[in-house]
Amino acid sequence: MLSTILMIAAIIFLPRLMLLACNKFSPLRSAGPVFLCYLIGLLLSFAFKRLGADLSLASYISFVMVLLAIPLVLFSANLPSLKKLAGPMLVSFSFDAVAVILVAAAGYFIFRSSVPEAATVSGMLTGTYTGGTPNMIAIGVAVGASESLIMLTQTSDMIAGGIYFFLLLSVLPGVLKKMLPRYKPTGAVGEATGLTQEYDPDKARFGWKTIRSRLALVGLSLLCVFVAAAIAAVLPSRLGNDGMAGIGGRLNEYIAVIMLAVTTFGIALSFVKKVRRAQGSYSAGQYFILMFSVAMGLCFDLSALKGAAMILLMLLFVQFGTVALHILFSKICHIDRDTMLITSTAGVFGPAFIMPVAKALKNDEIILPGIICGILGYAIGNYLGIGLTWVLRLFA
Repeated sequence: MLSTILMIAAIIFLPRLMLLACNKFSPLRSAGPVFLCYLIGLLLSFAFKRLGADLSLASYISFVMVLLAIPLVLFSANLPSLKKLAGPMLVSFSFDAVAVILVAAAGYFIFRSSVPEAATVSGMLTGTYTGGTPNMIAIGVAVGASESLIMLTQTSDMIAGGIYFFLLLSVLPGVLKKMLPRYKPTGAVGEATGLTQEYDPDKARFGWKTIRSRLALVGLSLLCVFVAAAIAAVLPSRLGNDGMAGIGGRLNEYIAVIMLAVTTFGIALSFVKKVRRAQGSYSAGQYFILMFSVAMGLCFDLSALKGAAMILLMLLFVQFGTVALHILFSKICHIDRDTMLITSTAGVFGPAFIMPVAKALKNDEIILPGIICGILGYAIGNYLGIGLTWVLRLFA
């Protein structure tokens, strides 16, 4: 009993220690708090297993954490600001979304004989490269991916993402300068400060008001999860999970419905100005993702490592295939270099990476549109990823 309590405490408090460590030590910052939380969870799993902790409870906790995280991430999604996007920016981000769907689908047919649950991996990568890590995790949970598969895919994404981010900040802008048109300045730099603070953990404001706001937002997220679960509980079962005794079975049966419902509620509530402007929504959602990561590390099955190389290969194919196809679409439709690169950054990495890429391109005008595209990716990623997984499973 005591070991299980200690395990729960580790899930709750270790993410805070990882965030502090990342802020203090640059090598740890390069690894990222999500990976560190997975790693510390994995290392602690051996100790907790020997102490007799109920590790199956960590799996249930991880499920609840991701359900709570998704609305929190989406509450601050300023979707009404989409009207500020210039036509080429929206077109280019659409190209990124189409490219990742096509390449992820192709990746399934190429790797399905060598990657277990290849349809699931394709769906998770679709959500990742239109939205970000929260989408990958949400899709994995929604379509029934194992804890080990989610962790391996996330770790592979960290490796591939590190390579692409290095290219974005170094040679890729110079290469594309010869292939794509030059960006035409509009003079509309825009006010990106508030959005940058919200989506950059290092710039997030912290204080009593923020804590109080976060507690209220977590309560609202909990309400979203409760309503989504209630909807799933009243749906007719196809597996014989009927009556009050079968509620738990129906919730498991309709987990994808629950995930899509909380996504929809999060988007809907983002249109409420008071919710959207509340401080700390995104960072609170990210903290739940980190708690999820610790819990997933505790559940990791080391035997899954034998398939890690092929998952990494599939992920490299999808990520760089998506970028290549996005470049091709941009070339055909005369999308400029800066617009192509910033929308690719928004899709592959999300809002937090927009600022450094824009600075590398020496173009402050694309910061605000890039962040808005990243927000849009969070909103649509779950629908695209879960939808593609369902379609690809028809070919299994």
